[in-house]
Amino acid sequence: MNPHILIGILILLSIQVQGQYYITSFKKDVAPMTLGLGLTGIGIILNANADAADLEEINLLNIDDLNFLDRGEVLSYSSTAHTISDLILYSSATLPFITYFSNKRKANSGAIALMAIETALINNGITTIVKSSVQRYRPFNYNPRVDDATKLGSSSRKSFISGHVSTTASFAFLTARIITDLHPGMKRKHLVWITAACLPTVVGFLRIKAGKHFLTDVIGGYVVGAAIGYVIPSMHLVKNKNLKIGTTGISGLSLSLEF
Repeated sequence: MNPHILIGILILLSIQVQGQYYITSFKKDVAPMTLGLGLTGIGIILNANADAADLEEINLLNIDDLNFLDRGEVLSYSSTAHTISDLILYSSATLPFITYFSNKRKANSGAIALMAIETALINNGITTIVKSSVQRYRPFNYNPRVDDATKLGSSSRKSFISGHVSTTASFAFLTARIITDLHPGMKRKHLVWITAACLPTVVGFLRIKAGKHFLTDVIGGYVVGAAIGYVIPSMHLVKNKNLKIGTTGISGLSLSLEF
């Protein structure tokens, strides 16, 4: 092979690899995107065909029939907790883009945005499918202080799993994973992960206080969202992210591997 052609190829490789921590391609992304869209579509269909709340069934609900984990706050019904949990939920969608303040994100901006979309689609699809399949009555249906109109609402039977928690957890863990991947040498990684773990925990606490979810709903949503947020970056991560290829002169060539 002509040495000038080889040098050109190596320079091209250098541009593609140096500073790039995540790779996106049709081959890598067709599976998660297809999965996300497919799960979301199935969720929409199942949700449209889910059983409506039935007042006779609701009147037969008994706190004593609940498992010991879910009995504690079953009569809580705070509108303030509901509002705050909504605000945190909507704000969590911006978390992955916090990483855009890092200089190391420049070669990874497109990948980060795509991973956020894949995370949102897969999490939303799984959450909706589970909610529409389990059709568990929310805690407020056990509360005599809640009016019948609320108990018969369209979301009355969508307690398990918590969508607020799964969504917040997915974005929080995705963001933590990206930050720690882009800064492998950072000294206080544990603070990033503690923050990521606490955010959906706070949301879960608020959803319980709002009478929207049982503790087991929160735990289920947490596990699903955290797993998705952590795994998606693994599918795009460049294994040898310290690989550097470049030239030292017009006719000189150097190859260095850093681990």
